[in-house]
Amino acid sequence: MNGTLPMRILHDLRRSGIATVASGTLVGRYGSASTVSRALRKLVAAEKIEPIQRGLYRILPDREPHLAFNRAWSNPGGTFDPDHLIAMTLSRPTFRDVARLCKSYGVARVRRVLDSLEADKDVPSALASEWRHRLTNIEKGFRDAARRLPAGRNQAAA
Repeated sequence: MNGTLPMRILHDLRRSGIATVASGTLVGRYGSASTVSRALRKLVAAEKIEPIQRGLYRILPDREPHLAFNRAWSNPGGTFDPDHLIAMTLSRPTFRDVARLCKSYGVARVRRVLDSLEADKDVPSALASEWRHRLTNIEKGFRDAARRLPAGRNQAAA
């Protein structure tokens, strides 16, 4: 996907420092509505942005979250695949750390890893159910926060 329109859009959005973007603000600058929509769908599929509501997207940071404690203490300084880091955190979850994971990797990805852990019996069903409810609340919080951001920080300039 390097050098493509989706990556160009993502690069420009990250450089501008905005938190969310409305798809309509990108039309014209990057092409027609269908071209922009297709590029945004590719970024969602690549887990680079997360849809908040119709036409509004949250840009996911390009760095690992700072968690309360190192769950991989036996491998200090080790790097992990994001899904592995999410799984380690969900095995001993704290709300703050799960919220930070959602901010960095998106609620959908955290939910997908949680479902996988439950299917593999690595997380009890009761815990998974409880955290699914909390993930829904985190998702609602992100949506509400995105709506409250001032216009300059909320959307890309046309």
